[in-house]
Amino acid sequence: MKQKLNFSMKIFSIALMIGILTLGGANKAKAQFSYGLKVNAGIACQSDLLKIADNCDIRFSPSVGLLTKYQFAEGFALKSGIDYQQKGRNFTENNQDVSNKLHYLTVPLKAEFSAGEKAGFKKGQRVFFAVGPYLSYLLDAKAEINSVSSDLDTKNFDAGLGFEMGMEFPVFNQKALQLGLNYDMGFVEVYNSTPDLHNKMTSISLGLLF
Repeated sequence: MKQKLNFSMKIFSIALMIGILTLGGANKAKAQFSYGLKVNAGIACQSDLLKIADNCDIRFSPSVGLLTKYQFAEGFALKSGIDYQQKGRNFTENNQDVSNKLHYLTVPLKAEFSAGEKAGFKKGQRVFFAVGPYLSYLLDAKAEINSVSSDLDTKNFDAGLGFEMGMEFPVFNQKALQLGLNYDMGFVEVYNSTPDLHNKMTSISLGLLF
C-alpha cells in the first residue's frame, strides 16, 4: 500500500508541475495568458473500460476548480488547472441502496481548438473543442448504506481522457465566459477488489476567464 501511495503521489506531482508550467507562461506573454474559476454539474458512474456508460448506475457529480489557459495562436490554446471532483456510483446490492462516493483532486491538460470571427461569429465569440489527459489523486472514498458509511478499497489515483466542447462569450470588457459540455473517461480500475469498473463523468461547465 505504501508503494502504491508513493507512486500515485509521484504521478500527481508530475501533473501538478504541468499545471504550474502552464501558469508560468504568464510571465512571458501576459496578453496570451488567462486564468479563472469554473464549476461543473453532471452525473458520474463506473463501468467497463472504453464503454461510454454500459448501463451503469449514475450519481450526481459536482466539481469546482481553477482554470488556466495559454493562447498559442488564434485557433489553438493549452488549458490546465486544478479541480475538486466527486465521482462514484449508486446501485442496489442485497436489496439495499448503496452509494459509493469518491473525492478527487484532478489536474487536466487539454489542447483547445477554436473558431471565432473567421467562422462567422461576432467579435469575442468562439466555438471550441478540447481534448487531453487528466490525472487524479484520491482524497476520500466512502460507501454509504442506510446512512452508515464505511471505507472503500480503492486505487489512490485515477487517470484518463477528457473531452470538452462549447462556446466562449466576451463579458465585462476583457473577461470571457465559457459554457461547455464535458465527458471524462477513466482508464484506471477504481477498486482493488472489484475489477473492470472505471470512472465516467458527463457534466455541464461554466467558467469565467480573466
